[in-house]
Amino acid sequence: MSEPLPEHLKHVQKDTFLDDKNRTPVSSGMMSSITYLGNVLLRNMVGAARWLRKQWDFSLIVLLPTTVVAVYLLCLASPQYISETHFLVRGKSINNSAMGGLSSLLETSHGGSQDTYAVQDYMISRDALKMLIEKVRINTLFNDPSADFLAKFPSFFLRKDFESFYSYYRRHIDARIDEETGISHLRVRTFSALDSQRVAQTLLDAGERLVNEINDRQRYNTLHAAQMELDTSLKELHDTEMQLAIYRYSNEIIDPMKQAIPMVGTALSLETRLSMLEAEKKQLILSAPNSPLIKVYAQRIASIQAQMSGMQAHITGRKGEGQGSLVPKLLGYDELTVKKSIIEKKILAETSALEMAKAQADRQMLYVTVVAQPSLPDYPEYPKNLAFLFITFVSALLVYATGKLLVAGAREHALQ
Repeated sequence: MSEPLPEHLKHVQKDTFLDDKNRTPVSSGMMSSITYLGNVLLRNMVGAARWLRKQWDFSLIVLLPTTVVAVYLLCLASPQYISETHFLVRGKSINNSAMGGLSSLLETSHGGSQDTYAVQDYMISRDALKMLIEKVRINTLFNDPSADFLAKFPSFFLRKDFESFYSYYRRHIDARIDEETGISHLRVRTFSALDSQRVAQTLLDAGERLVNEINDRQRYNTLHAAQMELDTSLKELHDTEMQLAIYRYSNEIIDPMKQAIPMVGTALSLETRLSMLEAEKKQLILSAPNSPLIKVYAQRIASIQAQMSGMQAHITGRKGEGQGSLVPKLLGYDELTVKKSIIEKKILAETSALEMAKAQADRQMLYVTVVAQPSLPDYPEYPKNLAFLFITFVSALLVYATGKLLVAGAREHALQ
């Protein structure tokens, strides 16, 4: 039989007891507070349930969608990572001072803005999507098994065709240009940080290839016409030189003009010597009419005259003796040489035009300047849970308030 407790411990027995689980003494005052709080919480929950039962429309229109969205965002939504890169398409500035002040007003403050728009448009085009499917299998990246059923592609509310995938692609790839600086911003959103960076880098490389293709086409268009004209003139020069070679071979002559000049010089010297001999002969006749040297001078004069006659026939020709004359040969040769000279001057002008076209093509070259390399995100930026939850709640609340106002107005109108 247990001994009775002392008087100073009897109040402890009345005000405390032992917790069976933890064997910890708990005061009856603390138990009363916990019981009171539990009762208050229970009464509030019952009151809230009664209010929700009365306000079933508010629960259905506002609370239910907000709760569904909250459950999805907090429990089901897959994290999505955004990789961002900045780039600029630039070209060498062209001096347009000779075109007047109007051209300077029309110039943009940053080079290559139109081509930046072209690269940006390509990155969100169907061709870029096809390229990404071939290079990085982006369709597999967006169909990640770990992704939630609403965020990945394909899903139960999207068709499994290319156009639906392209619409999905446009929502995850964003390319925008800063109008003030001309810098383009590319943002890629996938279910993995590495995948986002890889897709952004692939798009950036594709943009550089597109700029190189633009340079090649622009250079081809600038140089093609000038090069074609130069090639045509070179072919004409070659044909003319072949005609000259055939002419020299058929006439057995290299340069009729160069060959005629020595002949003319020889003819002049013979004519001078003939004049001297005739003068000496006349003087001899006057001084010694019976001198035997008179016949010698006569023979020399006749020989020189014969030489001069033959040479004259070879240079200019006489009637019936023009077969070996240089005059017709000079005529045909002069035609070919003049034609060759004209073609050579034309080639010089076209060569200069081609060099100018090359310089212009070099000035029009475009370059992709990467301002910021594709980033590797540390944490997911999407979905924005608080923002989406707040938008859902506010939208549902606006729908509920609008419906309430319409119903109240309809009732008031019915009472009237």
